[in-house]
Amino acid sequence: MDQSLETDKIFDVIIIGAGISGLTSAALLSNAGLKVCVLERHYLIGGYLQGFERNDFIFDTAIHWLNQCGEKGTVTKIFNHLGKDYPKPMAMEKIHRHLSDKVDYTLTNNPEELKKELIRDFPHEEKGINKFFNAAKKIAAISLKFPLLFRSTETMNKFELFRFRLRQMSIGLPMVKYVFYSGDEGMKKGLRKFFSDEKLMSFWSAEKDLLSCLFPIAWAYNNDYQNPPIGGSQVFPAWLNSKINLTNGSEVILSSNVNEIIVENNQFKGVKYVKRHKEYQLFAKHLIAACDTELLYTKLLSPDLVPTSIKEKLTKSELYSSSVTISIALDCPSEDLGFSSELTLICNDENTRSEHSLGDPHKAAISVLSPTVRDKTMSPENKGVLTLYVPAWMDYENNWRTTKNEKGEFVRNDEYKALKQKYAEIIIKRVSEKLCTNLEEHILFYEVATPITYHRYSLNKNGTMMGTRPGKINMQAKVAHYKTPIKNITIGGHWAELGGGVPIAVKAAYNSSLIVLKDLNKAEFNALVNVMKMN
Repeated sequence: MDQSLETDKIFDVIIIGAGISGLTSAALLSNAGLKVCVLERHYLIGGYLQGFERNDFIFDTAIHWLNQCGEKGTVTKIFNHLGKDYPKPMAMEKIHRHLSDKVDYTLTNNPEELKKELIRDFPHEEKGINKFFNAAKKIAAISLKFPLLFRSTETMNKFELFRFRLRQMSIGLPMVKYVFYSGDEGMKKGLRKFFSDEKLMSFWSAEKDLLSCLFPIAWAYNNDYQNPPIGGSQVFPAWLNSKINLTNGSEVILSSNVNEIIVENNQFKGVKYVKRHKEYQLFAKHLIAACDTELLYTKLLSPDLVPTSIKEKLTKSELYSSSVTISIALDCPSEDLGFSSELTLICNDENTRSEHSLGDPHKAAISVLSPTVRDKTMSPENKGVLTLYVPAWMDYENNWRTTKNEKGEFVRNDEYKALKQKYAEIIIKRVSEKLCTNLEEHILFYEVATPITYHRYSLNKNGTMMGTRPGKINMQAKVAHYKTPIKNITIGGHWAELGGGVPIAVKAAYNSSLIVLKDLNKAEFNALVNVMKMN
């Protein structure tokens, strides 16, 4: 490494990570008049939304569907604040198909259709089915009030905090009775509050908690399912990048690996990063860490700055899984092979809930998407794209049969490549058997990403797709937070909140930006607070 150190750049805010959250914060803050620098270790922006292109095929690598991106959605409110030309997602009509040996049902943007089908096939369960869908309707009404809970408490005065807690109680209390039904036994108890027929309950055999059964139907009642805009999910980061105001000295620096955060007297001062074997140093008033919080606390900061108890809670936190993602290029339109616009979940109802998500390729649930049914720009003419997602974990087959080098990095050897190929072949065969018997004949090529891949590009712990899960353990441990033990260092990205996806990432961007603006520009802080007020 070149030992020379450049120290001539000073910013108002430094942001680590150019995923959708980091880019949204950068756009909000730079347009509020602040000089912002985004540091991204990859050579592309976008994080999980960056996608990739091969031979004129465009592949999304993360999005199953979107929420809160409709006309009145929270994401839309923030994007609209940045510019009326924000990318417009497409409303979904067919949403989710559950396909197994026992059941085959599709949820659409008219959930009453699904309710009628279930009553038709399970007339003895009519009372429970009505009760279940009524519960989902109540959650749908509640979720329309979520903008009132969008702002975090860290920027509120005492009166605002009191009013927020009252709202939180009134909005959250109706859902509390469903919160703790999770896992194999908890789900059985929860579903039996509505049903007794095991075959009917198998419709939700791959869900891990009761709210995960109710929320999809609630969102459907609110018509709150969207597909990515034309061009795929990478359109979002590209647009956000265009909204970063470069005229005031803001910039995005790619291929920049942050290796140290400078703190003096327990207050943030700057960062050191490496780009092309040369080390640089930047200074700023604030830092937003839109990156893995455990990485921040254990690798980038001095060990004595963060209490051991906080780091231990993060170590023990429950994470969302990573994924094996198989991106397939077809020699014909995917609809010619019988694929449709909805997400199809293939699962074996004889498996336990855990087996659906533990990553065994013979047992894991498979999500199948065919983006080119709705967006012809993602493939050459008369061709198609399929994307297969399987929940998977880093420790599968001893870290996917990788080894580690002297830096502790995973080495993707021949054994890893062979395992990855074998895994993909099993998954493709299962999809072929269930949905399209001659699928293999129409595959031009495919690319496979594993948890190792996602960890390599994101440095998220275990390659997790969405960070820490909502649930009793993480809520009690308070693993999600914005404020850190170091003054002027704020958590951003989906690590600041429980849950994941675009709405959570944008929520974290909004709140981390508010924390900075409250200190540096009160007028712009007030303007941003008003963005989330309900009409």
